Amino acid sequence: GVQGKQLAVHERKIAHLTFLVDVSGSMASPDKLPQAKRALRMLVDALRDGDTVALVTYAGNVRLVLAPTGMEHKAQIHAAIDGLDAGGSTAMASGIELAYAQAARTLDSKSLSRVVILSDGDANVGATSHEKILSLIAGKAKEGVTVTTVGFGMGNYKDQLMEQFSNKGNGNHYYCDSLFEAKRIFVHQ
Repeated sequence: GVQGKQLAVHERKIAHLTFLVDVSGSMASPDKLPQAKRALRMLVDALRDGDTVALVTYAGNVRLVLAPTGMEHKAQIHAAIDGLDAGGSTAMASGIELAYAQAARTLDSKSLSRVVILSDGDANVGATSHEKILSLIAGKAKEGVTVTTVGFGMGNYKDQLMEQFSNKGNGNHYYCDSLFEAKRIFVHQ
């Protein structure tokens, strides 16, 4: 097998992460939003000084829950994650646009800027066409904002949309079905 060089946490660039979390009604089951929240808390705890986190949610409407916030305000970040609740329909396009707007605020050549989409993939993109969303993601990747998609939920998980986003966004796609997997994705990787 081939493997890239392993970097220690202190060797990587500063990370500016924008979490885009699906809080639609389909995310209400215990293996979806509650598990996504635990995974995000693990990720926040693994970040270091200088890193920032922003939080955007989408369901029937889009909400900026937390603007880019540094690790010196970790308790505020955890409180924002803990306050997420599921309910409503799913219109993803506006959420993606808002998440990328937040990610662009922290974009510079000395750091990494990444949108992390957490969803069960059971989404429509809303009024914006599927092709326009893929084009937006590809354009932002060229500007330097990459994407990671993380799927949650047993049974009705739809991975096609999530994989397309990660492919166009110069990123990666994961499926998280347990706390062990969450730790592997959000802490070790």
